[in-house]
Amino acid sequence: MSINRSEIVQKYDKFASIFTRIMLAFCALVFIVMIFSVTYGVIGRFAHFVRQPRWTQELAVLCLVWLCFASAGYGIYDNKHANMTVFVNLFPKPARKVLSILAYVLLLFVSIYWIYYGISLSSLSSMARMSATGWPQSLNYISIVVGGIYSLFMTIGRLIKGGF
Repeated sequence: MSINRSEIVQKYDKFASIFTRIMLAFCALVFIVMIFSVTYGVIGRFAHFVRQPRWTQELAVLCLVWLCFASAGYGIYDNKHANMTVFVNLFPKPARKVLSILAYVLLLFVSIYWIYYGISLSSLSSMARMSATGWPQSLNYISIVVGGIYSLFMTIGRLIKGGF
C-alpha cells in the first residue's frame, strides 16, 4: 500500500486550506478587537463622558503582536512572503531552484526556533502580569508559538508541493 505524491499534496492542500481559514478568521477577530481598543482609547482621551482607559493601549499592542506572528504563515501559504528576486534572478534557473529550497529550509528552522523560543519566553514570563489589564505577560509570547506552528506547517507544505 503506497501513497503517491499527488495524494499527499492533495491532503496537504485540504489541511492547509482549513488551517488557513481558521487562522485568517482568528486574525480578523483580533484585528476587530484592536480597532475597538484604539477607537475606544481615542474617544476616552477626548470625550469627558468616557473614562480614559489605561487598558486600551495595552490591548492594542497585544493584538498587534498576535497579528504579526499569527499571520506570518499566511505569507508562506500564499507565497506572499518577502523574496529577494533581484538577487535570485542573477543566477541560472537550476541554481534558483536550489536557492528557493534553501530558503524554505531556512524558514523551517526559523519556525522551529519560534516555537522553541516562544515556549521558553512564555514559561519565563508566566508569573509576570501586564500592568493595565492584569493579564499574564506570557500572552504576548504564546503568539510566537502559534505563529511558529502555522509557519512550520505551511513551510513543510511548500517543500512537499515543490514547484520552485
